[in-house]
Amino acid sequence: MAMKTGIKQKLALIFFLFFLIFSGTVFVLLANVQKIVDSTERIVGKNTRVAELAEILQTSLLDMDANSKKLNLLKKKRYSEYFEKSRSSFEGALRHAVLLSDPSGKSQQTWQDLADSYQRHLSEFASVDSPSESGAKWVTDQVLALWVERISSAKKANQQEIELALRELNEASRLNARNGLLGFCLSIFVGCIGVWYISRAIFSPLKTLTDRLRGISFDTPQEPIRLKGGDEFNELAMAFNEMGRQLNEEETIRTEFIATLSHEIRTPLSSIHESVNMIVEEVFGSINDKQRKFLEIASVEIKRINKLLNYLLNVSVLEMDTRKTNSLHIDTKSLLVNSAELFSASAEKKKVTIQMADFDDCPQLFGVREEIQQVFVNIIGNAVKYSPEGGEVTLSWERDKKKKFLLFHVSDTGPGIADDEKSLIFTKYYRTKDVRGHLDGVGLGLAISRRIVTSYAGHIEVADNLGVGCTFSFTLPTHSLNASSTV
Repeated sequence: MAMKTGIKQKLALIFFLFFLIFSGTVFVLLANVQKIVDSTERIVGKNTRVAELAEILQTSLLDMDANSKKLNLLKKKRYSEYFEKSRSSFEGALRHAVLLSDPSGKSQQTWQDLADSYQRHLSEFASVDSPSESGAKWVTDQVLALWVERISSAKKANQQEIELALRELNEASRLNARNGLLGFCLSIFVGCIGVWYISRAIFSPLKTLTDRLRGISFDTPQEPIRLKGGDEFNELAMAFNEMGRQLNEEETIRTEFIATLSHEIRTPLSSIHESVNMIVEEVFGSINDKQRKFLEIASVEIKRINKLLNYLLNVSVLEMDTRKTNSLHIDTKSLLVNSAELFSASAEKKKVTIQMADFDDCPQLFGVREEIQQVFVNIIGNAVKYSPEGGEVTLSWERDKKKKFLLFHVSDTGPGIADDEKSLIFTKYYRTKDVRGHLDGVGLGLAISRRIVTSYAGHIEVADNLGVGCTFSFTLPTHSLNASSTV
């Protein structure tokens, strides 16, 4: 059975690779730097010491020659002591120089020749106990000059070795810095790949889920989600799909129930309404004023209930997608004027002014007149309903950027809509908290309007005004979009 890798395992693997490359690069860089430092200390320190020994050799050699001459001339014992002291310093420095010099370097042979020449001279000088006894010179001027020349030559070769070693170390340092930079770039590249993978494997599925969850608030049909991420996201998608399936089934049952109930109630309600009208019209005999009053009240209430049932039936029919409609071009101005006139009485009662922009040059709309008029009726009706006394409702239009739609704006001076409720107001049966207790309605107008607008490939949204109230904006087509006009 293949082992499944989840998000945790993939993240752990990415961070492990990044840490491995980064730490490996740092380790190699530090190791090379330490190696360079050690080599620098060893090479430069040794050659520096050799240079110091060369100075001691040259000084001691000259002191030996000077004290030898003074001893031969003045015959004083202290010059013999000075001579021995300088000779001891010379011999010690020469031994150290031979030991410290690089066997593969040019200075090694020079120091060795000097040491051999000195040993030969020392064996000849050993037959005499001290320079003062023989009175002979310690060394000839020619030999002394030869030794001084060899010391100078060794110093020069040692200096060349120092310069060569420094150049090699400098080149090694540059290569090490370049390799370290490449390693860091590789680490950054792996990190970027990890960020890209995380954004694709984690944030993309999360964004998909977020959008789909927000879509539930807009009452849109839910389709199964297919995610590519890890087992955790697949399980989450499966849970979401199961929830969506259950919601769709429950919504279908509720819609069918409402449609059936509305249809069944309308028939006896229509009979009751006709019976009440016949009694009011005194078809079965005369009635008194008190009876007429209560019968008229009953007639009004029956109309209200019938209107409510029509709303319920309309939204059910919209969802079942069973209407067959024919689209045609519609005069926009007359449509808006007719829609606004439906609310002239209620607007006059509340002293609400309905302001309309100039619609003389407004292009024609394309669609089913009853459907499109229903959109304007619902939105204008809400604007009038929620505007306070003395308020104002404004209707305006403009061409959409796509030039295939008209963009309409309906603004009011009402209480506005809270930000946390803007994503819910287009959901069936939802009403804002501020109006649930004192204004009539069932929360279907905006849901029906959104269904109609989106069926024409348009969109609808709401935004707060700068001062007070809010503005509903929606688009409707000016010609056929090569799609079915059935909502």
